Amino acid sequence: MMLKTAKPFRTKCFVLCVTTILLFITGYCLYKPLPEGFTVSKWDRAVMHVVEPALRVAYYYPSRMFSKASSMVHWTRGALNILSKTLGILVNTHGQIDIKWHNWNGTPVKVYRPIDNQTSTDGAILFIHGGGFALGNVEMYDSLVERMAYEMKTLFISIEYRLSPETVFPGGILDCEAAIDYFFQYGNAQFGVNTSKTVIMGDSAGGNLATVIAQRRAARNTLPKLAGQVLIYPLLQMADMQTISYRYFHARLNGYALVDPESVAYYYMFYAGIDMDEKAYLVPSVISNGHVAKHLQSDVEEMMSYKMVIESTRHYNNHSISERWEIEKNYEAQDLMEPFLTNPDFSPLMRKDLSNLPPTMVITCEFDILRDEGLIYAERLKASGVPTTAINYENGFHAMLNFHSELHEASKSVDDIERWTLNAINDA
Repeated sequence: MMLKTAKPFRTKCFVLCVTTILLFITGYCLYKPLPEGFTVSKWDRAVMHVVEPALRVAYYYPSRMFSKASSMVHWTRGALNILSKTLGILVNTHGQIDIKWHNWNGTPVKVYRPIDNQTSTDGAILFIHGGGFALGNVEMYDSLVERMAYEMKTLFISIEYRLSPETVFPGGILDCEAAIDYFFQYGNAQFGVNTSKTVIMGDSAGGNLATVIAQRRAARNTLPKLAGQVLIYPLLQMADMQTISYRYFHARLNGYALVDPESVAYYYMFYAGIDMDEKAYLVPSVISNGHVAKHLQSDVEEMMSYKMVIESTRHYNNHSISERWEIEKNYEAQDLMEPFLTNPDFSPLMRKDLSNLPPTMVITCEFDILRDEGLIYAERLKASGVPTTAINYENGFHAMLNFHSELHEASKSVDDIERWTLNAINDA
């Protein structure tokens, strides 16, 4: 009887030991030490030592195995959609937010409204999610938007615009504007808000769309004016992919599951309507700036005029960063990208007149290739007389707000955003 019991016990122990050894070997193979200063607390660092390798396994490594760029996009979409469901589970709004889908002028939107209209303001926030114009959706940002709606006791509208490569520029802009036009026409009657107290908010590519929409409304003197714009690590240009934040990535962050130069090139070019299944060979020249035609360079340099200020004051803890490398000119890439690189509706950093824009908050992160363009835009806004608050999170990284309930640095940034946004609404 004892022999019969001992055999299954030994089998379970063997399986447990083998599993433990395999997990240890896997963890050892996947381990990459995070850069000094990446995340702010021991807890955040421990979490990211688990999350970052998991992201590499879930989407970063598999996406690089596909022969077609569109397959890479579809895999990454699916992986991130699944992974996002594990985030924000600690958020508890105590049933105080009423959430409903609507269709506004053909664009789906999700409305987050304090129940019984128990709002602290009579304003509203229009939220546009990120994802390189090709990834992400409203559901992926559910916990973040619901948290902000609850803590701010304010109406939020999250916009489900169409993605590339299926829908190319300017399709996403037009989807967002269609929904926003509906809100400004019917928001007062439907929700009892003062539409002149509306703040537009977006992260990454959503920050691009929010910036473009704010610029277009200002250029046309469209009423009501926005009360403010919150641009969270925004994607603002692709004419200079050798800024110091890009070069730091190549020197220190290559191979991590963070936003990388190649992905920006792929997603931006998909958004431009270029078939990257056929044109993937252009990417190496693009990330060296070989896609910028000579006659556009002076305009690009003018709009990037604060680049030298950024590069002379921010050194990544004096980490060794290479000088700009040689440009690999590619005339095909130049011809394909010429209509877009200095078009402010595509690259909003390239808009020359910024004087009529609403008060602005610009969020950037130290460990983000997009850091410099956000900082440059903030400096140009200030120089144009636009009330601007710029915060660079020294320990932050791109897309950290998706971990708002897991990481201290991300949660702190949400608090900062909420405080600024409420002040913008109340001051309108």
